Amino acid sequence: MNDHNESSITNEVNFQNEINEPNISNDTRLWYVIQTKPGNEHRVETNLSNQEVETFLPLYGSYRYSKDRLVKKIKPLFPNYLFAKLDLEIHYYKVKWTRGVSKILGLGNGPVPISEKVIQTIKKRMGNDNLVKLEEDWKEGDEVQIISGPFKELRGIFQKKISAKGRVRILLNLIGVDVPVQISEWKLKKVT
Repeated sequence: MNDHNESSITNEVNFQNEINEPNISNDTRLWYVIQTKPGNEHRVETNLSNQEVETFLPLYGSYRYSKDRLVKKIKPLFPNYLFAKLDLEIHYYKVKWTRGVSKILGLGNGPVPISEKVIQTIKKRMGNDNLVKLEEDWKEGDEVQIISGPFKELRGIFQKKISAKGRVRILLNLIGVDVPVQISEWKLKKVT
């Protein structure tokens, strides 16, 4: 095997280790996934913060219609889960017996830490409002269906995004004519 192949294999192995293994430094605290009882993510986050445990509960904005109004609801990105940075020798029993905690995820022989890169990747997707941005990957020409409002169940063709607040333009084929319509992207779903 030549030096170039050995070098590329070594680099590939090092890259895989970076992704799969947690960062080891002087700080003995590592990130773990905490499973909560249903709907207890915020309670567990508060309880752990009160015990001076660093937590991370990624949230996102979900939109739905209630009484013909678009309502934004903040929800956990991973329902029934949050992340906590722990030193197991110090925090294990505190966390395990915290009200609202179901368990610390791991294998049969105990909790397994996750990489700091997972946390950083999620944090990079957060906006100024501290919510994770879940962008729909609309492309020009995608067929969409309107899921609420006066045009409910009509289909159209996605044309372009108009604003950062979720306004888009679609083309509706009404009586044989393509009519451009501006609509909230939350009223659309992609037709597969």
